[in-house]
Amino acid sequence: MAKKKVATKLEREHMSKVASLGCLVCQRPANVHHIRPIGLGIGMRSGHYQTIPLCYDHHQGQFSIHNCKEQFEAMYGTEEELLHRTLKEIKNIEQVNNFFNLKGENQ
Repeated sequence: MAKKKVATKLEREHMSKVASLGCLVCQRPANVHHIRPIGLGIGMRSGHYQTIPLCYDHHQGQFSIHNCKEQFEAMYGTEEELLHRTLKEIKNIEQVNNFFNLKGENQ
């Protein structure tokens, strides 16, 4: 857990994959939200690999993870649950891409 720092190339690539999933709630275009585990202080955030995709409304809007965290998590899951889902979706996409890349090489 670190203060805001410049993302490395690999971290930027990961966050791009996260955002490309679309909002976990409504599937609209998304930006990344750095999860904030319990005990992490104000102005602190998790690393760039601990991000989930949320559209503006679900990230910072009136009913969002930033403005109504308890209600948001009650409806959609905790940040940790959403992170697990995000990482699982990225892994599934990478497995499919690897399958088709390997299949193409064998033909």
